[in-house]
Amino acid sequence: MSARLDNILSKYTNPSFENHVPLAIAAVVTRENGLVYLGAAGAKDASVPDDKVTTDTTLAFYSDTKAVACTALLQLLERGQIKSIDETVETYIPEAKNIKILQGFDEEDQPILKDATVKPTIRHLLTHTAGFSYAFFSSHYKKLLDLTGKPNILLSSWEQFQTPLIFEPGSEWHYGVNIDWVGKIVYNVSGQTLDQFLQENVFKQIGAPSLTFTRRPEHYANQAEIHQRANCTSGDLIPLKGIHPEVPEFHAGGHGLWGKLEDYMKFLEIFLHEGKCPSTGAVVLKPETVRDYAFSNLLPKGITCTPNFQYDQPQLSNPVDLFDLFPKDKMSWTANFFKVDVDLPTGRSAGSLSWCGLPNLYYWIDPKKGVTGMFCTQLFPFYDKTALEALTEFETEVYKQFT
Repeated sequence: MSARLDNILSKYTNPSFENHVPLAIAAVVTRENGLVYLGAAGAKDASVPDDKVTTDTTLAFYSDTKAVACTALLQLLERGQIKSIDETVETYIPEAKNIKILQGFDEEDQPILKDATVKPTIRHLLTHTAGFSYAFFSSHYKKLLDLTGKPNILLSSWEQFQTPLIFEPGSEWHYGVNIDWVGKIVYNVSGQTLDQFLQENVFKQIGAPSLTFTRRPEHYANQAEIHQRANCTSGDLIPLKGIHPEVPEFHAGGHGLWGKLEDYMKFLEIFLHEGKCPSTGAVVLKPETVRDYAFSNLLPKGITCTPNFQYDQPQLSNPVDLFDLFPKDKMSWTANFFKVDVDLPTGRSAGSLSWCGLPNLYYWIDPKKGVTGMFCTQLFPFYDKTALEALTEFETEVYKQFT
């Protein structure tokens, strides 16, 4: 059975396939049987085709980090160290008191800033409604980056995330550095770095030793390179070496996680078991927390996932039509995930949860059918056509075999 899934990975990583991806690592976990598939194909570095990836290859998870960081915050909420997600961010991060809204730029290219009339809350951060963005999704952020060198999130310093908002908190949905601020809350409340907190409270609990924010020698020894399509949507695959700091100054809750896919699947698996790790018995989140926060819509009233993205960094992201594929009232955002209340042609059930990472990593969790899967490559720009085709074919085959 796994041969059909292996063939899909091989197909899309074969250099003879037009606009192939450099590598693919994928996995499937079911509620009843745990890990039922783990496969890999392609090369860690497209310029060294004989250096093949394995299922133990280290990946940069990018925004798949977010659900993990939000889990840390939910643990603090369970313990009463955070009272409510409707508390203001400045309660835990003093720098939030000085946040402004960026309205544009004057004739001398100086930022036009105004005070926010609404204080951002933890709910706003969790649901991406605080007003933060990314330079690859906002023309204002891109211009700010060009003029000031900030925000350059890959530098992984806290200063890079202290950026203005682009709208009043709670008034819109827009994807941005919100979860990096969530990670800062975890740091300020717990007194531990995000990595230290997660090692103790999540990764050790689920038996996932490779997951980390600071790579060790064993990570470097078997790490896949992130690649760039030379012409953004086509062309040669160019390895991008050394784009991440070896020792990050700030552990970015929005994108800083590294490790093996098998270990990341242990994290996704807890959401098929109401927050409990089936292999260790550890309760990472209480069932009621999973139900009321991880699985429930937390968007402010009247807000839907209808972003206004601008694509001024085409080397990092293609245009994203994801939020045009479903009725507005069928999309929502939980404490951890994007949720769609529509059955998909692949077999994915309504009410499933999902998200993705910038170098084209995609996962889904289907609580109804008891399956979670993930397809990963390491390739910019995001929303790559070939990667999406591979994901769809992989996911469709998963449902044929395991549900």
